Amino acid sequence: MFDRIRAALLDKQRKAWERKRRGGRRSFIFRRGVLRWGGTMFVLTACGHVMLGHQPLGWLQDVSLLIACLLFGYVWGFFSWFLNEKRFGFEKPKS
Repeated sequence: MFDRIRAALLDKQRKAWERKRRGGRRSFIFRRGVLRWGGTMFVLTACGHVMLGHQPLGWLQDVSLLIACLLFGYVWGFFSWFLNEKRFGFEKPKS
């Protein structure tokens, strides 16, 4: 019984990944990694810093935080793409 549920769930996840990968690796990394993950982390970190009563960030800290969040967003997107390709068997065959 659990094998059928697991297979159905894996099939659903595979179809979702196939839809996401149609846009290409570069688009996935930029949209999901840099913009979504990196942008969200930048906004949450900057807002959290102000809401917790710390001093507001200066422009240098803002720019540094933005660059760091976008860079780590790129890394997150790259590894997400790589792991999903491997997980669902889309990786290129080795010659």
